Amino acid sequence: MKDVRPIERPGSLKDLAYQEIKKQLLAGGFQRDTVYSANQFAEILAVSRTPAREALLLLVAEGHLVPVEGRGFRVKEYSEKEIRDFFEARRLVETYVAECVAGTLTAEDLSAIDENLRRMTRFAGDGKLDAFLETDKEFHTSLVRRHNNLLLESVMDRVRSHFAIFGLAAISHEGRVQEILREHHAVIHALHDGSKEKAAAAMRDHLLITEKYVLGRV
Repeated sequence: MKDVRPIERPGSLKDLAYQEIKKQLLAGGFQRDTVYSANQFAEILAVSRTPAREALLLLVAEGHLVPVEGRGFRVKEYSEKEIRDFFEARRLVETYVAECVAGTLTAEDLSAIDENLRRMTRFAGDGKLDAFLETDKEFHTSLVRRHNNLLLESVMDRVRSHFAIFGLAAISHEGRVQEILREHHAVIHALHDGSKEKAAAAMRDHLLITEKYVLGRV
């Protein structure tokens, strides 16, 4: 498990414990074959067992952790069906959004999207995969935000939170990072052209390829 810092900020201990544990979880700081107890986190975070356990139960409710009776919690293992369902949801939302926003984006919007790709390219070159993934998430969620549908935003927030857990595995294949950059460039090029059909197709292709990598089919 990666280093987890003791909590020093004021506020609800349960909420702060939840935020710190989830941050480490999404950063890949948990071993999938290890069971973690509330007592472990209470000691690491310098809080009592109760807020640590409440934070872990919140992560169970969100589907990130699974309780192991009498022992603690472990990272959820996703079935092939769950992964396929996840990508189906992403394609339904994101191809629709790409089609809707194409031709409606302002020069400022397009400039921000271009800057996102430049940052991803820089992080890829520096080997900063955590930052690369975070910027990738920003690209996808920013398009949904620009569609201005709060319900779709909430759906994407939930879906993307699950993807973060196995996101590092999805880009661990040799050459995949550079492929992602090219796939994002294809989406962005279509957005600059204002082509709804091309934007939707580029997004759909990107997500289908990513799904194959996550499932180990490439």
